[in-house]
Amino acid sequence: MTQTAKLATNGHRQMVILSGSLEWAAAQATDFITASQGFEQIHCSVVTPKGSATETLMSNTKSYSFVRADKPNTLLGYENSHVIFDAHSGFYPDALCAISGTIKASGLLLILTPPLEHWAEQEDLFAQKRTSFSCLQTPNSPQTINRFLHTALSLGAISIAETQRYSDIQTQLNTCPNDNSNTNNPNTNTNKLKQWHPQISLTTEQGQVLTDITKDSQSNISRQHSPEKSFHIIQADRGRGKSHLLGLLAKALIDQNIDNGIKSILTGPNKMSVQTVYRAYSSEPNDDTANTIAGHPLTFIAPENVLSENSQSHILLVDEAASLPIPLLKQWALHFKFIIFSTTTHGYEGTGKGFQIRFLQFLVSLQQPIHQHRLTLPIRYNSHDPVETTLFKSFCLDSEPSGLNLKTVNPQNIKQTELSQTQLAKEPELLEEVFSLLVQAHYQTRPSDLRDILDAPGLRVFVSYGETRNNKQTPKTIMAACLVFDEGNLEHEQHKIVEAIIQGKRRPKGHLIPQVLTLHMGQEDALYLKCARIVRIATLPNLQRLNLGSALLNHVTLTLKNDHYDYLGSSYADTSDVRDFWLKNNFILIRLGNKLDQSSGTRSGLVIKGLSESGKQIAVKTTVFFNQQKNKTQSFQSLSKTEQKLIGHFINSTGSYEATKDILSRNENWKALFKDKEFPKKAGIDFRELVKKWAEN
Repeated sequence: MTQTAKLATNGHRQMVILSGSLEWAAAQATDFITASQGFEQIHCSVVTPKGSATETLMSNTKSYSFVRADKPNTLLGYENSHVIFDAHSGFYPDALCAISGTIKASGLLLILTPPLEHWAEQEDLFAQKRTSFSCLQTPNSPQTINRFLHTALSLGAISIAETQRYSDIQTQLNTCPNDNSNTNNPNTNTNKLKQWHPQISLTTEQGQVLTDITKDSQSNISRQHSPEKSFHIIQADRGRGKSHLLGLLAKALIDQNIDNGIKSILTGPNKMSVQTVYRAYSSEPNDDTANTIAGHPLTFIAPENVLSENSQSHILLVDEAASLPIPLLKQWALHFKFIIFSTTTHGYEGTGKGFQIRFLQFLVSLQQPIHQHRLTLPIRYNSHDPVETTLFKSFCLDSEPSGLNLKTVNPQNIKQTELSQTQLAKEPELLEEVFSLLVQAHYQTRPSDLRDILDAPGLRVFVSYGETRNNKQTPKTIMAACLVFDEGNLEHEQHKIVEAIIQGKRRPKGHLIPQVLTLHMGQEDALYLKCARIVRIATLPNLQRLNLGSALLNHVTLTLKNDHYDYLGSSYADTSDVRDFWLKNNFILIRLGNKLDQSSGTRSGLVIKGLSESGKQIAVKTTVFFNQQKNKTQSFQSLSKTEQKLIGHFINSTGSYEATKDILSRNENWKALFKDKEFPKKAGIDFRELVKKWAEN
């Protein structure tokens, strides 16, 4: 029995790690896929950065399609017979997790790596893109890679090295790793799995959801003139048949409304991502004709165009809803009377919890019927699949905080401490506690964030932990967590870089807060001072309002002050409750963004707190600057020195167009001279000349 046949018997997929030179690994992967090809057509995706050596090596193979490792949201909505994942160019956790869900039963996930003994220490393109400039460390992900390798090999992944003999390789491949004799896999049963067959008809879960939604749709038609809305939410992990079910729902709803003028509209991240919906909707294999059945179209509309001339009575079906901007979802909920949202429970995109936390709260506030449906059974492959188990375990995708059931805690028993990255790597239970808490509380937590917790230079992790009154919890029950990144602290010898940032000519990686203060607020010392940026602070949702977050923030502040940091800050989604939290803890609001954030649907706010005398001066200066932005000015001469400098940088170099527009829009003399002049989308030479003439007037 071949390897693929054994996998098909169990209904599983197999992870194979090919370690060695890229040329050897690419050829070996192609051989594996060719050998697995039977009567069905093989489709294989190669995940690699655009223009990589891997793409060059494999570009002549017709059955391969190349997808971008740095754009995981483009990896959704279709199926693969096999996947080749190029880790020579970088280890991209988000892409690896996203693409894995597209592999069908008996498929291979072939991961191409450098020799395993060197892989973790090698420079990594993914890490390089996430490492702040001026960092002297080699950009790599050693602890993340070692954790992944340990997990994968303990759960049955096959590891083949270029140095192995051919006979040894064949022995490994002829051993079925997916039977239940693998005692290292905690998710396998002691009894033999039955022969697995692909799901042809609907599962009981899918059938029930289809019945419930079509029945509610029929009821909705009968109350067309009623203001009552109806929202249906289908949630599941990858591979559970959400998109397939959405296609069947579309067909049923179109058939149901064939004579009454109510249309069904489909949207999603992009047309490519909804291929599975169309395959279920129509038996036509050609994508160009798959969106029409018997002359009644299921129209795909790009998210930004959904509201264009679409009647409120039309039915909206949203695939991969958690990947879409929350402001758009809110607009649709206010406009349409009947919407079906399909989304992922453990979101590899990092936005699944944003949907569950923020958007569901918004739907509840509308006081309209909300119907939630869950799909639990895998469709593309069998339960206890080793690839899914490995990735869920490696990246804590199904972890839950142990303290979620706590109802109260004794504040006197709670302590705060800092956890090192080495400690988190050595204590996986502790890492899972921290990460799962962040997933629960924040709407943008991705597998790549786990990599940062373990490996990002300059990241510090602080937590609150303690025992409950009944003393049943261990001291390592994490109740709150705070992640802090080092920023600023540039040497004065790096003044050329700072000057380029001031002039708007460079925007290097990292150092978000000092660069904002420098470019947009004219604080030229900000990059030289030692700054810390809070990127996450979270408390267990069941223990909020107990001041645990404030107590942890106070501990972080004192620790950083003792470590000679100059100022502490955070960029956050500016809702009233979050702003109140910062202000309550003596942070100062110094900036509000002009645009709505796509994920949160709010403006971004920036708060800081001075720790040293120099840091306190920065806080005062930025507060004065922020307050000035509320005032009208009369002419260029009436501007503050800082504002005049910002205009000067804009005229003579590139500067901050954002700050310039804000200053000009509040200036009476500019309005009088150019009352009909609109700001261009991009500032060209002509507009700079116009601003120069105004300043010299």
